[in-house]
Amino acid sequence: MAYNAFVKKDTVDAIIRTSGEKIEGKIFKLPSNRLLDMLNEGSESFIPVIDAKVYCLVTGNVLFQSEFLAVNKQHIILIADHLVPK
Repeated sequence: MAYNAFVKKDTVDAIIRTSGEKIEGKIFKLPSNRLLDMLNEGSESFIPVIDAKVYCLVTGNVLFQSEFLAVNKQHIILIADHLVPK
């Protein structure tokens, strides 16, 4: 079975904070939705992150980089997008 329809999503730069790591990367969201809507949606347990860099919160060092990372929503403490550098 082939699907002819697709959903257009926006790519946004984001920072995700868990209990021990900070993740910087790009996430996809629907143009009409907020990040909070994506977190509260119950059908998916993970948020896909592309071009991810994972940092240690204690040292600030890069732990690893990945082209794709799935982050469990239940481990997210903070998520932010459209960040302005200092």
